[in-house]
Amino acid sequence: MSIESFTEKLQQFAGVLQDNKYFDAISKGLMGTMPIIFVGSIAALVNALPIDAYQSFITDTGLKNYLQLATKLTTDMIALYAVFSIAYSMSKNYKQDGLNAGILALLSFLVVTPLDMSKDGAFSLPFQWLGATGLFISIIMGLMVGRLYALLLKKGISIKMPDGVPPSVAKSFAGLIPGLVIIAVDLCINGLFNVTSYGNIHNFVYHLLQTPLQNLGGTYWAFILTIGLLSQILWVVGIHGGMVCLSVMMPIFMALDLQNLSAYSAGQPLPNIVGMNFMLVYGIGAGCSIGLAILLVVAKSERYKALGKIAFPSAIFGISEPTIFGAPIILNPVLAIPFIVSPIISYTLAYFLTTMDVLPRLGLQVPLGLPPIINGFMSGGWRVALFQVFLILISLATYYPFFKSLDKHAKKEELGGAA
Repeated sequence: MSIESFTEKLQQFAGVLQDNKYFDAISKGLMGTMPIIFVGSIAALVNALPIDAYQSFITDTGLKNYLQLATKLTTDMIALYAVFSIAYSMSKNYKQDGLNAGILALLSFLVVTPLDMSKDGAFSLPFQWLGATGLFISIIMGLMVGRLYALLLKKGISIKMPDGVPPSVAKSFAGLIPGLVIIAVDLCINGLFNVTSYGNIHNFVYHLLQTPLQNLGGTYWAFILTIGLLSQILWVVGIHGGMVCLSVMMPIFMALDLQNLSAYSAGQPLPNIVGMNFMLVYGIGAGCSIGLAILLVVAKSERYKALGKIAFPSAIFGISEPTIFGAPIILNPVLAIPFIVSPIISYTLAYFLTTMDVLPRLGLQVPLGLPPIINGFMSGGWRVALFQVFLILISLATYYPFFKSLDKHAKKEELGGAA
């Protein structure tokens, strides 16, 4: 079977998923958050430009605070926007009111999300679960609330107003009983997890996923299985893979990097290959998605070409969210394959070339936000920078046949089936 026929089969499978009301609601819901993600990504990009004079300027003028606020209120709260959008789409898929469903889903997400309490007794909502870390629960709550709301209305479990009542008022009253049922379910979920050691549903999901990682160390297989494989799989199903894996592995990786830095400072051979530096330098974005971002720029369809104008500049500075949510990669069987395979190829090549002394071990920590090639040169010299160029080409080659199929399909839709 040729790659083209294989991608066509995947495209057909993706079409089957799109016909499913649940997957369709997730896809439409996440696409609905794209304007918010774009704004947040641009703010993060402008805020993180690694130029000392520029950083001093935005700090001294107070612009940095506004840029950080823009990021906080957009991408750092993406779970809130997603749960509303997904529930809205889910209810609409069942021919019911989407607005009420979206509002109830937003409330439901907040009900199951823990509050922080200060010493003086004031409550606050932590950002920890409002961003990409809480996205998986927001997807679940969006689907659950949207479906339950539509089901209750279909069964007639609602308050029906006389014909003379304005539609907007009638819809509000129609949602009262479904709303009470949904909030009661949310409170039960919250109560059940409150009496466990996890405390809430968010902690349950992340502890459940983190437990298998706790006994892994800084070996090749530990790195590949967590950062190379598991992290990408979690992203594909809507969980922030980096948050899950790094919450366990970061202390290990940071310790390995510090050992390398100490050895480098003392003029001794560097003891470790993998670490945070290894991940940042050779990963080039989540899922090595720099190749996909480049392909978006040269896409034939207007949809992907427009996305590329935002995704590519962000990807250069290590911001992958526009690509991941815009393509999208989440629950997309076509792009899931290169998204998972590309990092494994990159990290494996980098690891074994380092063991053969073709590439140097990375001793110097580089700041986040530096573009590839520049961060490679700063961390390991010209050989690492040159190898990053090679990895970008591999990323392009890995994503190309899969993206070509999607781009062709999107172009055909834009032409109304004429192509």
